[in-house]
Amino acid sequence: MLLTDGSPNNTEDLRIYESAILTVANAEMIDLGVKLGLATEEIAQDVLGFLLDHAGADPHGVGRRNIGTADVVITRQLKRWHALHALEIVYRDAFNNQLNDRYQPKFLEYQKLARNAREQNFHFGVGLVLIPIPQAQPPAFSAVPGPFPETTYYARASWLGPSGQEGEASEMTTYDSPAGSLPVLQMTNPPPGATGFNVYLGLTPDTLALQTPTPVALGQSFTLPGTGLAAGEAPGDGQMADTYLSGGWLLQRG
Repeated sequence: MLLTDGSPNNTEDLRIYESAILTVANAEMIDLGVKLGLATEEIAQDVLGFLLDHAGADPHGVGRRNIGTADVVITRQLKRWHALHALEIVYRDAFNNQLNDRYQPKFLEYQKLARNAREQNFHFGVGLVLIPIPQAQPPAFSAVPGPFPETTYYARASWLGPSGQEGEASEMTTYDSPAGSLPVLQMTNPPPGATGFNVYLGLTPDTLALQTPTPVALGQSFTLPGTGLAAGEAPGDGQMADTYLSGGWLLQRG
């Protein structure tokens, strides 16, 4: 998953670090979604500054200011940093809103943890991809005559790059296929670098499976065959880093 695809963590992820976070947010009327977004923005700016400071080793070099953080991968280290920084922001706001001393220790604790996580992230290296493939938007649906009864399908789709790089699959969507039809999926507005797309379908959110062992070419659509859903792999987590930039050194993956 790329940093520009969205927040590296959600509210449930924050509960792994702080089980009481939902209670605190509710009591202090703090919107966790907003704070997660703010943490993402702040971390993206910090990462961009790091990349600009190490332009000599950056594969995008002088083009960094134009692409920003579009090629930055969410590594484990960055994900942890984001979660701890988001918690720091939440407890900072809870403390400042009420000047309630019971929130100050948590604020200072997560501030320290977030700083350490930041250092670990840059020591490990910022993960970069050479051809970023952003997360897809949900597919559009239509139908053609077919043998199936009325059926609800759960679906995700993902863009693919020229060497098989697969971006983060779209958010889950559903389609109620009418009786006597087959669903047809279409993807529009491909990002730069995309050469095709994959389709994942299932009858429940937990049973999504790849239906396109051969990617669908740009401008084409996918129609579920009359044989029905195929068994296949579940959606992945998007692109892995091709290289890591750490302290002025460019490290190859593996």
